[in-house]
Amino acid sequence: MARIYYATNRRLVAGARVPFGNRYNEEGPAFYRVGYAEVDRSPAGVGPDDAFVLRSVMVAEEHPAPPGALPSAEIIGSTGVFEAMTQAVRGESREVIAYIHGFNSSFETCMLRAAQIEANWRIGGKAPLVFAFSWPADDGDGLGLGESAGTESKWKYFGDRDDAEASGKAIGRSLRRLIDFLLELRKEDRAAGREPCGQKLHLVAHSMGNWALRHALIALRGFNSGARLPKIFTNAFLMAADEDADALEHNNKLGLLPQLAEAIHVYHARRDLALIISDTTKLNPDRLGAWGPRTFDGLDSAIYGIDCADVCGTELGHGNHQYYRIRPEVIADVRQVMAGKGPDQVTGRVPVRAGRQYRIKPGRGAATIEV
Repeated sequence: MARIYYATNRRLVAGARVPFGNRYNEEGPAFYRVGYAEVDRSPAGVGPDDAFVLRSVMVAEEHPAPPGALPSAEIIGSTGVFEAMTQAVRGESREVIAYIHGFNSSFETCMLRAAQIEANWRIGGKAPLVFAFSWPADDGDGLGLGESAGTESKWKYFGDRDDAEASGKAIGRSLRRLIDFLLELRKEDRAAGREPCGQKLHLVAHSMGNWALRHALIALRGFNSGARLPKIFTNAFLMAADEDADALEHNNKLGLLPQLAEAIHVYHARRDLALIISDTTKLNPDRLGAWGPRTFDGLDSAIYGIDCADVCGTELGHGNHQYYRIRPEVIADVRQVMAGKGPDQVTGRVPVRAGRQYRIKPGRGAATIEV
C-alpha cells in the first residue's frame, strides 16, 4: 500500500468517503489543508487508469491558538505531515517528488496518479515518496485534456484554467512551507552534528498543472520580497505542459523556475491531441508541451527538451497526453534522469541538438533499464 502525502486548497466535505470536493477551501483559494492518502493496487484493475484504488484519506488536525493563548498553542497540520515525510525519507533513503496534477482531475484521481508515479518511478528498487498538491479542478470527462476520457467542453477548460491560476498562491504557500521546513531541518542537523539528509527532491507538473506552477512561482517571488528563490529541487519535470512555448523565457511565466531547480526537463509531443485542441480551439499560443521551448537561445543551460512524439501514444481517449505516467520508454527516461545520468548518457534517447534537445526512441521499456 502506498502512502501519498498531500496539500489541497479544495473544500473539505465532512463525512464523505473522499473528503475534498471541487470547490475552494471555505477560507478562500489561498488556504490549504494537508494529510495523507492510503492507495492500494486494485485487484480488478485492467488498465492504467484503474490500476489503483483509494482506501482512506487522513486530514491533519489544525486550528489557531485560542484567544489569549501563546502562539505555541496553534496546531499547524503541515508540521506533523512534513515531520512524517522526513522520517520516511531518512529511514528508507527515498527520493521525494512534489507533484501538481492537470486539468479535469478530482482529488481522488490526483491520489491515484500520484500512486502510479510512486510505483513506476523507482530508483535503485526504492519507490519515491510523493507529495501531491491537488487544486480544485472539475472532475469528469475530457478529451485527453485531463486525466480521463470522453467529451470535453470549453467552459470546463476555462473554469479549470481560472481555478489553477487562483490556486497559485496556495501552491506557493505550501512550497514555501516545505522550503522553510527543509531549511530548519538542515539547521537542526548542523546544530546536532548530524549529516544533513541527502535525498533529492524533484518537481513534476503535468498539463495545466504547469499553468498553476507559473502562478505559484509568482506567489513565491512575492513571499520572498523579490529576492532570489532557493534552489531546492534537483530536477523539475514539465510534462505535456499546457503553457506557452515561450514560458521559460519570462519571469512572469515560468522563467523563475531555474532559480528553484538545478535542471528543468521539458517533455513534449507534437502529436499531443489535448494540446492541439488547447492551441487551436482555446485561442492559446503554441504550447510548451507540444513543441518544447520556443527557443533555447538565452535560456538557462540546464533546460532540456525531450521529444516524446514517437512514444506518446497510450489509450485512444488519452489524446497522446498521458505518456508521462504510462509509456515505459518515458518512465525509463525519467528514472535515469532522477538517478543522476547526464543528458547524453540516458539510454533510449537520440540527440537532436546535443546538450539541449533529445528524442526518445520507441521500444525500450522501463523494465529493461537498471537505475
